[in-house]
Amino acid sequence: GSKAILNALSENGYADVAYQVASQETFPSWGWWIVNGATTFYENWDIEAKRDLSLNHIMFGEINAWYYKALGGIKPDPENPGFKNVLLKPNFVDGLDYFTAEHDGPYGKIISSWKRENESVIYQVTIPANSSATLSLVGNSILLDDEQIKHSSYATILSEGKEMIIHLESGSYEFKIDL
Repeated sequence: GSKAILNALSENGYADVAYQVASQETFPSWGWWIVNGATTFYENWDIEAKRDLSLNHIMFGEINAWYYKALGGIKPDPENPGFKNVLLKPNFVDGLDYFTAEHDGPYGKIISSWKRENESVIYQVTIPANSSATLSLVGNSILLDDEQIKHSSYATILSEGKEMIIHLESGSYEFKIDL
């Protein structure tokens, strides 16, 4: 269950709960390992286990990919493999004030970064040359470079509603999302 729980929660609208699970400092958790001196992924949650205790075990390592996929929102597009088109769907979770994820894809560096400012989130994204992105954002108001997105020549709204889906050409962008 540990490998699947964070993604299952995040992909079904519970990224805040996934973040709480990932960052809790009580047993059993990744945070509990950290406050007890672990610097790698152990084989068991119980760091006092007398057997089967590898101190460098990837079984609990999915949390690393979850940071990119859920908090940064960076995912490959199955319709355009190799990050030719990047799927972006960041989760602005409660309890975290800022987050940055970078991925060196075949077309260059993909950057997904956000920070809270009062009741808003400033989301910055970089899409490398010769690629594009499909960005999904949820908010009461979404601005690109302090303007309505409808007036942008390099970002196209694909759908509006509770979730706004935007096609982005390569480049660097800054969005302001009022939550």
